[in-house]
Amino acid sequence: MKLRDTALDWAATVASVGGVFGALLTYDVVQRVAIRFGAHAHQRVVTGMARAMNVSTRFAGTRHRVEGKQHLQPGRSYLVVLNHQSLLDIAMASDFLDVLEPRYVSKRELAKGIPGVSFNLSRGGSACIDRKNPEQAVAAIEDIGRRAQREGFSVVIFPEGTRSKTGAMRPFRETGLRTLIRSAPGMEVLPVTSVGGSRLFRHNLKPITRNVDLEFIVHPPVVPPDPEDAEAFTAFVHRLEATIASALPERDRLGRAAQG
Repeated sequence: MKLRDTALDWAATVASVGGVFGALLTYDVVQRVAIRFGAHAHQRVVTGMARAMNVSTRFAGTRHRVEGKQHLQPGRSYLVVLNHQSLLDIAMASDFLDVLEPRYVSKRELAKGIPGVSFNLSRGGSACIDRKNPEQAVAAIEDIGRRAQREGFSVVIFPEGTRSKTGAMRPFRETGLRTLIRSAPGMEVLPVTSVGGSRLFRHNLKPITRNVDLEFIVHPPVVPPDPEDAEAFTAFVHRLEATIASALPERDRLGRAAQG
């Protein structure tokens, strides 16, 4: 039975990863054409790429569930605060939050060498930050915040700084979040919980785990305090952490997602 399960895990991994890379390669080319027709055309292609990636994970029995989209007000843009569980978080955000045409605060390393993803991050209006250069990172986040407010798109930021392999959330880093909120005054913060990625990739890709539920829970938007009020802002960040963590299953909160 164990040998059979292992064989099925690897077969599912090959099929899913093959589908994802096929989508990335195809949409890398399509993006380069679409961007010539403007930002909205490019974003529609990015949504298509994300959707194709998510569909490909179904070869591994993955199921997707989205809650709380009724909290999104048509025509509004948000500063989306998302916990980070897997490489698929960006794909899920681009798919499930497509009406927001989201851009991302992302580490600079992802902006090169990855078909589809790198072109979107480097040319689609996201902020690619150098985590070893705080001055550059702050300037890039300030720029995307101002553009989001001016152009009406949403920005996704992962305040943990890196993905959780156990499911347990890391403490949020305040600097990037404070910079983003300061540069986009008046924009509401939209907390979102991503669930399942840590379990799906608990062995990385050697192999992925079959029959995992990937969930995306959108919480009601909130008005942030003045980011210059240090005490109020820290309390606000802690409330964001608690809101996002509240939708995690117990095994994730305890850091046991990788155990099954």
